[in-house]
Amino acid sequence: MFGDGAASLVTASTLPTNFKAAVSVENFSSSPLVVGGIGLTAVGITGIVSTITHFLPQEFYFIEPGDREYVCSEAGAFFVYFLSALQCKKLNPPSSKSLCGPGMHRLEWMKTAHALGIPVWRGHIRNGVPVTEESPAGLQAFRSTIVGGATVEDRLPSRVREYAAGLSRALRMPYLGLGFVSSGEDDYVRSDLTFVPDLAVTANRAAIVAYMKESQP
Repeated sequence: MFGDGAASLVTASTLPTNFKAAVSVENFSSSPLVVGGIGLTAVGITGIVSTITHFLPQEFYFIEPGDREYVCSEAGAFFVYFLSALQCKKLNPPSSKSLCGPGMHRLEWMKTAHALGIPVWRGHIRNGVPVTEESPAGLQAFRSTIVGGATVEDRLPSRVREYAAGLSRALRMPYLGLGFVSSGEDDYVRSDLTFVPDLAVTANRAAIVAYMKESQP
């Protein structure tokens, strides 16, 4: 979370100390919060970067074991509401399925890509779950990261840039991490997609901070 010139990390295991809220549904923007020891109101939060899709029961180690599933479910539902209600920049806005982006099934994003004319690498679904396959030898792999509608990498083929930007616009997601493969004949196909930001890459972190510093919506 970004606010009042500072950034704070909130996780399930640090909720008791790093996040306190007295949320008012009728007057949400004025709801008092304490985030990372800093007191502010909901309107004082200027940006959100979500790095998990959901909470896990074991993260709530400070709760009685028998209550962890329930608390985990309630915490997830609250943060979907809270993050959705904030009127600020969101790198990867939450949805009813995920704290981090739309939580799309592989078949859903494949359909979106197909509608945009983007060729998609073949995939197999087993019992509703995508089965990971190794790409045949001889294919080139490309990673493309979109932050604020622009690609982070400098040396990507123009077609990869076009595909990535088109998906970002279609999904209305400021952040996308995409994988492409090619035989070298300019036949790029999308192989995977993620809404969880890769913060291990320095260029990604710099692009995210720059995006958050831009004028607010």
